[in-house]
Amino acid sequence: MPKPEIRKLAAIVSIDVVGYSGLMQRDEAGTLTRLGMYFDGIVSRLVSTHNGRVVKSMGDGLLIEFPTAVDAVACALEVQTVMAEREADNAGKQKITFRIGVNLGDIVVIGDDIFGDGVNQASRLQEIAKPGELCVSGSVLDQVKEKIEHSFVDIGHRKLKNIVQPVRAYRSTLTASGEEAKPIGWPFLTAAKSEPVTAGGCLCGAIRYQVWSLPVAVGFCHCRHCQLALGSPVNAWAIFEKPNVTFEGEEPGLYASSKLSERAFCKNCGTSIYTDISDIGYYSIRVGTLDNPADFPPELHYGVESQIPWVDIHDDLPRIRTEEDLRMSSRWVSVGEPSSGPTPSSSETRVANRQKRKKSDQT
Repeated sequence: MPKPEIRKLAAIVSIDVVGYSGLMQRDEAGTLTRLGMYFDGIVSRLVSTHNGRVVKSMGDGLLIEFPTAVDAVACALEVQTVMAEREADNAGKQKITFRIGVNLGDIVVIGDDIFGDGVNQASRLQEIAKPGELCVSGSVLDQVKEKIEHSFVDIGHRKLKNIVQPVRAYRSTLTASGEEAKPIGWPFLTAAKSEPVTAGGCLCGAIRYQVWSLPVAVGFCHCRHCQLALGSPVNAWAIFEKPNVTFEGEEPGLYASSKLSERAFCKNCGTSIYTDISDIGYYSIRVGTLDNPADFPPELHYGVESQIPWVDIHDDLPRIRTEEDLRMSSRWVSVGEPSSGPTPSSSETRVANRQKRKKSDQT
């Protein structure tokens, strides 16, 4: 007889061992012994304390079910804290570290096992979690905020593997050592006491920058100016407030690509660093120049009127035409340009201008 199906709402926790294959290659017996102690002892005890149930072990991970998101997150945080303490003396490649994903969703129970999108999302969130931390869905955060004294960082809508709709994700502020990261402030207030949110620089390293705040927005730009300036079909950008970005190293080269903007680049290696749109107070930094670009997923597509037809990015992010951005289109009009922004001159005109400059330099 087929086992009956039960459908219900549950909080799902997916735990994975970071670098499991390498741990097994270096010390198979020792790794299995330590993992058995952690899974069967510490994790199982904490799961029971928080009213959960270990559904199954997959060798390098666990799948766990909880009745509430609060129980699931509280347990996951305790697991990471205890693991950091137990593994503090194990350095480098011998250290056992977990990454954890937590989701709240509809699941199907068949016998003792569970299935469904709620389970799949927990597994995919675990894959994008940092070692020693946990990554939770927006549905989980809605349930635990103001109930658990722990802060989470919004990492935007993430397109997870084999999940149709992008999922809003948040990561814990636990570090690998189990300590909570200190909040970030402006550099002139907290630079001596905290670490930047992110950093980046050019290909050759002549220009480096640090960013001391989360981005105002992250997205793709498909405008023709960006295509030409980057030699790429699309520009991935993250907008940061100027006071929260500090530079070191060599001064960048600047090119006035329009009446409203300058593009900065490294004069040694040619890397495009940012666009400075005058009078707005933001740098539009190239996501590819960040040291950790994966941490800044896009939130929208801009300038889609110039999108190249064969550039087909499968997501459900908002798609905005330049003229639909009233603030920017009005600024273009104020300097005598169309509301859709200026159109770069044709290739023939650009070649002719190059020849004129060459003759001028010779004379």
